[in-house]
Formats: sequence, structure tokens, C-alpha cells
Amino acid sequence: MLRTSARALVFLILFSMYCLGQGPCPTATSTQTTTIPTFSKDMICTVPQVYGAGGLVGTDHGGPLLSTARFSHAAHFSSSALQSFSPLNTAIGTQLTQLPFTSPGSGFIFSFNPSLGVVTRQTESFGPVLTERADTIGKHRVFVGVSYQYFNFDQADGVNLRNFGAVFHHESESTLCTPGSVITCIDGEPVFQRDIIATQNRIDLKVHQVTAVGTIGVTDRLDVSVAIPILDVRMGMSSNATIDSFESSTDIPSCCVHQFDPTNPNIPSRQSFIAANHSIFFNQRSAAGIGDVIFRGKYEVLKREKIGVAAGLDFHAPTGDEKNFLGSGTWGLRPFVTFSYGGRISPHASFGYQRNGDSILAGDVTTNTSAHLPDIITYSAGVDAGVTRRISISADFLGQALVNTKKIAATTFVDFGGTSHSDITTSTATLNQASIAVGGKFNPFGNLLVIANVLFRVNDAGLHSKPVPLIGLSYTF
Repeated sequence: MLRTSARALVFLILFSMYCLGQGPCPTATSTQTTTIPTFSKDMICTVPQVYGAGGLVGTDHGGPLLSTARFSHAAHFSSSALQSFSPLNTAIGTQLTQLPFTSPGSGFIFSFNPSLGVVTRQTESFGPVLTERADTIGKHRVFVGVSYQYFNFDQADGVNLRNFGAVFHHESESTLCTPGSVITCIDGEPVFQRDIIATQNRIDLKVHQVTAVGTIGVTDRLDVSVAIPILDVRMGMSSNATIDSFESSTDIPSCCVHQFDPTNPNIPSRQSFIAANHSIFFNQRSAAGIGDVIFRGKYEVLKREKIGVAAGLDFHAPTGDEKNFLGSGTWGLRPFVTFSYGGRISPHASFGYQRNGDSILAGDVTTNTSAHLPDIITYSAGVDAGVTRRISISADFLGQALVNTKKIAATTFVDFGGTSHSDITTSTATLNQASIAVGGKFNPFGNLLVIANVLFRVNDAGLHSKPVPLIGLSYTF
């Protein structure tokens, strides 16, 4: 009995290690001949599993391709599909964790006036919406706020997410071209190896973000803050796939002609079979929950009548579920410095550098491999102005550079028959994203502020959203 228990324990340990190694959305490989992967509920698997639980493989491996006695289609196109889509999945996962939100700085700045012997309001405007100013809120003051933003993403690195092509290539099978082989070969390669799967794809990605912020004035120069984002992420992908085959009548159909299987039992609700070489696939998921909570400390190192300089530190805690694009899956640390000038017209600027750890979002979701999440350089500049005592407006430039991150680009592939297909290529580069924010704040009574803002992207680098509206409320006690 003791031996039986020991064997059971060893089996459980080995089984657990196997499951961990498979990652959140494993896809079939040529070495997996008995286990069919299952569909994951995680949003990170929406793209990798759009063609089936096992990827772009045969029905005997959880995919849509027709399997035969000679060829199981374990990974003939799957590796190419993963290579094409992985950077796109990484870009989405990485950049959804860097969405802007309202500044935790109060619109009301108070300080002690020694000539009057009372605490008075220091600034003539209510400050920027998405960027920083150096002023702290004042000793023992408390600021709370909540805002709502809506992101509708339509591009990635200039590639239209609503209509982009991707071409998947067959894995190498050159060892099959041996003397006396029944397979037709050209230049030492099987003809069927030149087959491709040409796809036209659409990704719909929308995010609703509600952010609660709070700040406490520890001293007249030191603030501590917290920002708690709550996200609702919705993602769907459709792929119109066509197999381009180059076999001749002399090839053995049961051996080498690639086809989709209309009787696929693994994805009946996700595949629209049109013809043996044409099928439409669909996959969608949604998730809601808390994102990565951000803790901040800011100290005003230079405090003059009109000029202020502050240094701060943000700590991004990995509280969001990275497998559902709610968080980064790793820590982030961002020291920053900010400058501002007080007056009816108040310019301000800031600069920071965020160092991140390792996350599966930057790695491989099919093998549970993590990699370094790109570091981020942040910079901003703008101006806010008091129009009246109750209304102020602001305009800001926001920039961030994602250091050595994956990017995609549109290209064209010409197949063996001379037909051109739209495709994407991948590379690694530093992405410089630029946006402009225009907004205002209204003080209806007391220390209550009503906030409105619109964020516009002015270049195509990285994940691109249509104009992002923001509405919010804040109060200073």
C-alpha cells in the first residue's frame, strides 16, 4: 500500500509539472499524438486557438485539417500560424496593461499662507487630466476620484485589425523525397510542402476602464496615492482561411492533399465550412476584474511661489489576471520627475522610466514561457489654464516608448503559382507612441470637480485606439 501511495504521489507531481509546462493555451505539436488540447477560457488564447483547441492542425489533434492514415497533420501549419500571430497577441497583452488613466493629483491645491494665518487655495486652475504637475495637495488633505474610459482598438503598428492578411506555410518534409517515393517532389521537396493557407482576419478589441484614485497629503510636500483600475475587456477574432494546394492528378489524394474537415467534432460552433479548401473560423472571449494596482509616492523637492519640481515613484503591483489581459503579470517600478509653473496659465512637463519584470505576455502562451516585459520611457508636456474660477481647460502631449518590443508590419507573399497574398511580418524594435489629450474640469460647488477629456493618438506605433472619451468626478476633503 505504501508503494502504491508513493507511485500515486510521483504520478501527481509529474502530471502537475506536465500541465504547468503546457501553458494556458497549449497547441498540438508533432510529438503530441494521443492528447487533444481543450479550449481555454482565458482571453490570452483567443488568437492562438481561433482555428481550434490544438491550433491549425488535424482533427485528431483538436484542429480543422482533415487527418488521414498517413498524415495526422499534427503541426504542418501550426508553427507558422503561431509565429505570425504571437507578436500580435503579445502587443495586445502588453499594451493593454499600459492604458492611461486620470492623474491622482487633486485639482485643488492648498497651502498655509503665513501672512494671513490660514490655509488657502494655491492654484488658479484645476490642473491636467492625464498628466502630472509638481504640486502636492497639502498636509492632511484627502483626494478621491473615479473616472470611466472607453477604448476601441482598430490598428496595431499601422496594420488594420479589422482586415489584415496572414499566410501560413507548411513545415519542412524534405526527408520524404527518397528514391521510389510515391510522393511528387520538386527540387528535393514534396509538392504539398509548397501549399499555403492564406487568411483574411478581423480582431475586435474593446475595453471599458473604470479607475478609482485616492491621495493623502502626508506633509505639505509629500503625497501618497493609489490607483485601482477595473477593466471589462472584450475580444473577438474571425479568420477566413483558404488552402492553396499545388498537387497534381498524379499525387495520392488520401496522402497529400490538404483539406478542411467538415465533420470536425472539436470546433462545431467555431467553424463555417464552405468548401474542402475554404473555411471561416471564429473565437471570442470577455473578462472583467481588477487590473494592476498602482501605488505612488510624490515629493515636491522644489517649492517656490510659482515654480515646483517633484520626484516620485510608482509601483505597479501584479494584481490583474494577465491571462485575461487584465494585468501585466509582473511588477513594474517607475521613478519620475515633473515640473510645473503655477498661474492662470500653467505649463507642466514630466519624464519617467518604468522597469518591468518577466511575464507570460511577452513570452509563449503555448508553453508557459515568460520573457521580459518591455520597459517603458514616459514623457509628457502640456498646459492647463483657468478660464473662470469654476472652469479650467487643459491640453497635453503624452509620449511613451516601449523598449525592444515585438511589432508587426503589412507585407505581400507570392505563392508557388504566382498569386499574391496579403501577409504580416514581425520584428523587434522600440515603439514610440504619441497622443494628445484635450479636456477640462468644472467645479459646480464646494471641492467637487466634474472631469471630461478626449485622448487622440497621433501616430500608428503599437496598439492604436480610436479617440478615447473620459468622464469623471473627484472631491478634495
